[in-house]
Amino acid sequence: MRQRFAFTTPILMSALVASCGGAAASNLARAVMDTLPGGILRVTSSGPTAWTDSSGAMLVEEARFNGEDGTPSELGEPRSMAVDEDGRVYIVDSKPATIRVFTPEGELVRTFGREGEGPGEFRVGFIAVRGGHVALHDPQLSRTSVWDTAGTFLRSWHSSCCWWSDIQIDRKNRIYVPTSVATKTGESPRGAPYVRWSLEGTALDTVWAPRRDEEKVWSISMKRGGKDVMSMSTSVPFMPGQTQALHPDGGVVHGWTGAYSMVRSAIGTDSVMVFGRAWTPDPISDARKRGELESQVKWAKETYGEATVRAAFKLSDIPSTLPAFANLQVDEAGRVWVRRYAVADTTQTTFDLFDSTGAYLGPVKAARTLHAWGQQAWTRDGLVTVVEDQDGRPTVVRLRLTIPTRKD
Repeated sequence: MRQRFAFTTPILMSALVASCGGAAASNLARAVMDTLPGGILRVTSSGPTAWTDSSGAMLVEEARFNGEDGTPSELGEPRSMAVDEDGRVYIVDSKPATIRVFTPEGELVRTFGREGEGPGEFRVGFIAVRGGHVALHDPQLSRTSVWDTAGTFLRSWHSSCCWWSDIQIDRKNRIYVPTSVATKTGESPRGAPYVRWSLEGTALDTVWAPRRDEEKVWSISMKRGGKDVMSMSTSVPFMPGQTQALHPDGGVVHGWTGAYSMVRSAIGTDSVMVFGRAWTPDPISDARKRGELESQVKWAKETYGEATVRAAFKLSDIPSTLPAFANLQVDEAGRVWVRRYAVADTTQTTFDLFDSTGAYLGPVKAARTLHAWGQQAWTRDGLVTVVEDQDGRPTVVRLRLTIPTRKD
């Protein structure tokens, strides 16, 4: 049985009532829900269901701060960040290694943790906060540590190395730590594994974010005496690939960017819901392809030599159309933010916003270029991220989702 209905989320209800009334409603689509074999819910939207481009949903800067030079609040090289339920911002710095906690307005509350290998110390850190606990994973030391939010060190344990990526504490107080798993020769990787740990340091299980084998990469190796002494691989620009984000309620949301479809999964190998929207691929100009190729060649030739790099990096490998999306994130309200590729205006960042039920609400723009990965924390009403000010100093910026009411 197929059913048609429109979704709203509580946090947006007042704005949606105003923007969807009268003649304006005729411009909006309605989400379609049906059930796939196995009882999997599928939600598809032919277009925005809550607002259109003309209504101007935006991520608007609400506040910014950076610590004064030479003071304990000064930011050196922020690596990872998190925001707690009261809006306090936790930033892992690496120059020197420490955790700084700021109020929503930017006042330094405290610092804790320090560089080293002893209790409460770390070399590099990826941070998460939930309730009264702060977790930090150090892939260099292969260790995960826990403090309370007052900065008191509680415990640490050996976890995993080498995977430099964000972590999370879900609402069941499980810590998600990315790990690496060796594969046998000729065996395809099962996926991207996250080990789930209790706050006490007990390994509970593993969530696998799926991978696809067809993603094309450029590979280079340097040989000495007939043996590889150095090698690297990088994704071909604009080639569709697998992407995923951790969900605060547990599990992951993942999708292959070659189609506008995503999966909500509890353990990575199951499908709780499939959702997406109608999509028409945008062409990539020859100039843009050449520009991306030259950018990749520029950084790789310093290590491997230009001739070697150009033999491996081929313009003909770059596709002629953009993928459906670049990556995705999940906020604390369970909404999925799907980052779109810039088509014309590269000074802005555009997202497609899906609510927790899988309905496509509409596009959201930020009047700046945001980091594609890392140095950001998604909240119930937007995100907190790090940018550089006009002097090149790291600056924390809080952006809030705003949806203007429509006057018809």
